[in-house]
Amino acid sequence: MSPELEVLSSSPLMHGMGEEELGSILSTMERRIYEVGDRIVEEGRPSDCLFILADGVVDVVKGEGDQAVLLKTLDERGDFFGEMALIDILPRSANVYASGETRILAFPKQVLTTLFSRVPRVQMTLVLNIARNLSLRLREADTLILELSRGS
Repeated sequence: MSPELEVLSSSPLMHGMGEEELGSILSTMERRIYEVGDRIVEEGRPSDCLFILADGVVDVVKGEGDQAVLLKTLDERGDFFGEMALIDILPRSANVYASGETRILAFPKQVLTTLFSRVPRVQMTLVLNIARNLSLRLREADTLILELSRGS
């Protein structure tokens, strides 16, 4: 199994996909390498790509400079970000920076859209997995809001 296929297999985004579907997704991928401090995603810019972490660490940050707030650090192989590019047409909601040398598998939206028309099961599975992830994030946000409202 290729290293890229191993990364895809480990990603919760690809849960439920067989080797054939994963292979079709691999055909759309771009390999990218970033150094410490490189901005991978810029808040406010158009959403045009989905990313899966192959190796390294990235920080998801809202705002810039003195107003910057770290939302999350992604450091596990298979972690993903930029998935909203497949769901909505709004600009990016946060910045994403490499915290060290980072290898990313990038999936341009246009190329994925073409793949979805050829292999509809891939689209259905990706959207379902994104929905599950968003549901989990919403539950976490609800818990945090409740804790903050109680003054915890």
